[in-house]
Amino acid sequence: MNLLKRLLQLVPFVRHRPPWNIALRKAILLSINRPVKIKRIEKEIISQYNNHGDTIIKDIENGIIYLRKERFFKTDAANLLVGSVRGIATVNRELALNLGFKFLPEIPDMRVIRTMVSFLDDKKDKNKIFKVLKYAKDKNYIRDIRNSVVYTPAMENSNEKLPPWTFELAEITKLGKKPIFFKHEFDPSESANSEGLTPEYEVVGQIKIAKSAPPTAALVRFEFYDENYNLLTPGHVSGLTHSKAVGWYSYLRQENDTGYFGISFELPQGCTFAHIGFQTWHAKTSVKLIPGFEARPSSINKFHIEFDQFVQDLERSKSDELVFMFSGTTYVQDVRANRPIRLTRELRKRNIPVIFNYNRWRRTDDHPPYQGDLLFQIPIDVTKQFMAKLSTLKTDKKKIFIVSYPHPTIPKILNRFKINGWINLYDARDDWEEFEKVGQAKWYKSSVERYIVRNCDHVTAVSKPLADKLDQYEPMNPVHVVPNALSPNFLSHNYRWNGGSNIKIGYFGHLTSSWFDWDSLIEISKRRPRYKFEIIGHSAPDNLELPPNIDLMGPKTHPEINIIAAEWNVAIIPFKTGLLSDAVDPIKIYEYMALDLPTVSFRMPQIDSYPATITVENVEDFLIALDEFSKYRPKKGSLSKWLSKNTWGDRIDYMLNLSHEENKDGLALLGGEVE
Repeated sequence: MNLLKRLLQLVPFVRHRPPWNIALRKAILLSINRPVKIKRIEKEIISQYNNHGDTIIKDIENGIIYLRKERFFKTDAANLLVGSVRGIATVNRELALNLGFKFLPEIPDMRVIRTMVSFLDDKKDKNKIFKVLKYAKDKNYIRDIRNSVVYTPAMENSNEKLPPWTFELAEITKLGKKPIFFKHEFDPSESANSEGLTPEYEVVGQIKIAKSAPPTAALVRFEFYDENYNLLTPGHVSGLTHSKAVGWYSYLRQENDTGYFGISFELPQGCTFAHIGFQTWHAKTSVKLIPGFEARPSSINKFHIEFDQFVQDLERSKSDELVFMFSGTTYVQDVRANRPIRLTRELRKRNIPVIFNYNRWRRTDDHPPYQGDLLFQIPIDVTKQFMAKLSTLKTDKKKIFIVSYPHPTIPKILNRFKINGWINLYDARDDWEEFEKVGQAKWYKSSVERYIVRNCDHVTAVSKPLADKLDQYEPMNPVHVVPNALSPNFLSHNYRWNGGSNIKIGYFGHLTSSWFDWDSLIEISKRRPRYKFEIIGHSAPDNLELPPNIDLMGPKTHPEINIIAAEWNVAIIPFKTGLLSDAVDPIKIYEYMALDLPTVSFRMPQIDSYPATITVENVEDFLIALDEFSKYRPKKGSLSKWLSKNTWGDRIDYMLNLSHEENKDGLALLGGEVE
């Protein structure tokens, strides 16, 4: 093959000569000739452009497509592209850049990339520079360009009489290319670490970044000084990146829609003062800094201390298992009742130690301290720094890693856990792909979930449709259906149904229009004006025009729901039909049954066979079902009997039994790179 290529290089027209009638034939011949002379291609393109104007662009595009299809060498098309971009740029640079962007995904030639970056740098268009760099293969070039586009304005210090740990900022401030610098003095007593841990600090606060902004829209930069105000030049600062242009820095990235950010870094030895500056990278990007940001000792040290105590207690525990629950939800608390929390509560009833990973909205939020109860809770922003410690945890207990959602971090750590003796189990509680389509899981990537499914020892799903979908990803073992269940503390001990002849229809849960079918509910209520609809929950759309027989009651506690629902005749689940609802096994259906209520729902395959439940396809059938169920009462004790076999204890039993089934293949098979 290599010999054939060499021969074709020496005799360029042996294999193929373009037809006489093809547009830009001369430029194409120059592109396939060896040695290639880009300057001659440029001159030919300039000549053609001067004769034909912008219409030549279409001929160039067709020529590139022709070479990609007909020629043996892929570089031939790249030769024509780079010559065309450079030639067109002499008369119309914007047109040249558009041409380059059109073909970069399929022709990521470094000559084209360097040319385009040079043009864009002249325009100071950093957004598009980073867009071009996505296609570059030369890592050194990428690093050099990224460093070179950072501005280096003169430093300006703020008021030196700042209170400890808090920066002084009076109002919301729009950042610009010139950084806003603040001076901070580190407390020597805080820097000293009696526990022998790394003296880490964090800068936490809140920003507002335009939705269209790239991840590199803004940065925070650091300069470190000793007690005599001499600039320190440490060789390494954990948590920060260094460039010749700006020194030590980190991107300002929002952790979620609230705009909170957190940057942790290791304090260099001998550091007493720091200048901390905030700035944008892109002139057209709007970034605003909110007052109240802080520099303070990092909470990471506290987590290290608490984790060491947890490990000591772990060894004294009589349990045979240890579970790491990667939840993605809030920390374990009474007011939340999602699947990972309910499973964790059941594990703790059995005295099984649990490491519970959770999501916190702000770095400044307090975390639940470890209280010696073998429930160690750690936020995901800290978990990333704990992965080596967690994965290599030494214990004789069976270690079970339950992945409750396909977070982008998981593919990076999954096999690390596997080789250190953990059993990996993916527990799919929702169809995350469909959630992403309705704007509820913006972090989701199908390639990540596919990787997790392929590389976990076992996979469970809350519904049969979701299990069928995940089975198509080729898991090691068939996907097991493990539905949701009823929490024993949901129903008040004194609950009694007392619904009457005045028909009341009820719902409780999330009310987002992404999946709650408000249009259908409003139509149903208008066609049944004698029925009263009581809707409990949060996140309802603003400015709803509701009929008088719909009472939007807001969120309620479980005891309050018990009181209100005692007067309902029928419970409903009016979700929009589609792949999202098809995959659902709603926890509320178990709670409806506990309240001794029949349920009418739009299509939801998982609950079709559940007792006292009707699923329908349209509004007309929904109305018929409501009318029938308004006169129906479930047989006394029938629902409680069914619920007794669908407890969270049953679900934990099933998942623990799976974890004890060893994977015959040993290590998880690599499922391919994540896109």
